[in-house]
Amino acid sequence: MRVVDLVKKATSMLTAKVAVAVAGAIGFVGGFIILLFFILLLIIVGIAGAGSNTNTDSEGGDYTWGGTGNFAVNEVPKQYIPLYQKAAQKYNLDWELLAAIHRVETVFSTINPMISYVGAEGHAQFMPCTWVGWGHPSCGGLGKGNIPQADKSNPTLIKKYGGYGVDANGDGKADMWDLEDAIFGMANYLSASYKTTGTIDGAILRYNASSKYLSDVKHYMSAYKSNLVAVDHLGNQGSGVVVGNKAWPVPHTKNITSGFGPRWGTNHNGIDIAGGNDTGKPIVAFMEGKVVVSTFGQRGSGYGGYGYVVVIDHGNGVSTLYGHMLEKGIPVGTKVKAGQVIGKIGNTGDSKGAHLHFEVRINNKPVDPMPYLKPVMGKK
Repeated sequence: MRVVDLVKKATSMLTAKVAVAVAGAIGFVGGFIILLFFILLLIIVGIAGAGSNTNTDSEGGDYTWGGTGNFAVNEVPKQYIPLYQKAAQKYNLDWELLAAIHRVETVFSTINPMISYVGAEGHAQFMPCTWVGWGHPSCGGLGKGNIPQADKSNPTLIKKYGGYGVDANGDGKADMWDLEDAIFGMANYLSASYKTTGTIDGAILRYNASSKYLSDVKHYMSAYKSNLVAVDHLGNQGSGVVVGNKAWPVPHTKNITSGFGPRWGTNHNGIDIAGGNDTGKPIVAFMEGKVVVSTFGQRGSGYGGYGYVVVIDHGNGVSTLYGHMLEKGIPVGTKVKAGQVIGKIGNTGDSKGAHLHFEVRINNKPVDPMPYLKPVMGKK
């Protein structure tokens, strides 16, 4: 029985008992009025339950809960298409289906954070119990479970508990927060659901049991099949934001308000970028990497004065820092691509106005970012 059915049953029993008790206490007329009220309440609960998107067999529930990307109906980020095609070929699916679900679930990974209020996680919004397996001792209810973080990406445990997580890139982890693993996990789940239900519609509905969800996914899938436009950005960022393996960190402006070097009697360890009316505008990752810091910089932490700050490790001793964000950015452990939204411009910490403070660090030592940004500078 689904959780919502248990709630309805319990509510129905409790409502009937309360209504009868009240009726006996204050008389027939008053009790009758209150009884009508509780009947109306039951009808409302029933309607809400019938419209629920939650499905204990699927990895999500809610969706269309926002995203910072702004894509036309037929647009897909071109850097993701080979990944969709590779996963679709392995699991005998149409790659456009994978793209459509990625679009509906997380707007091509531009929502922030990628955790829903019911506990679905990562690029493809899996419930932990679906990813790791419902055989896990803590799994039940909606599927959030109580699974240690390390166990969520353990291929051995996923196989043991019958989950759908996939180590697609061969790094020894099946990680919901790794884009490649997430897309292959999505394809794995859809393929199994197709075999169970016998139809693509049935497979989509197992992913999220909502008729609107089904309609939206099929709408995007049809648009990609008939009139695909592969874009080199991640949502209303203009062409040229992503160049090769790098991206300009503030899509809406290239206006640098303060450079690297001596400033106000100290050294300014990065550059400041602002164009006016910046608050809440997206900040994107400079290069592919892994988020290693996402916090509010407290004094003594090494990030005091930065406000909400994100640091991405790009490997080979290279990292980038993004300071003064409006709110906490993308979670630690998230693997990001160049141009992926990681937070919003703000004015937190030691800041005198909304802007992005951006640093490039080599072995944790700040260096002038401009030589590294040159490939994506274009025209200011």
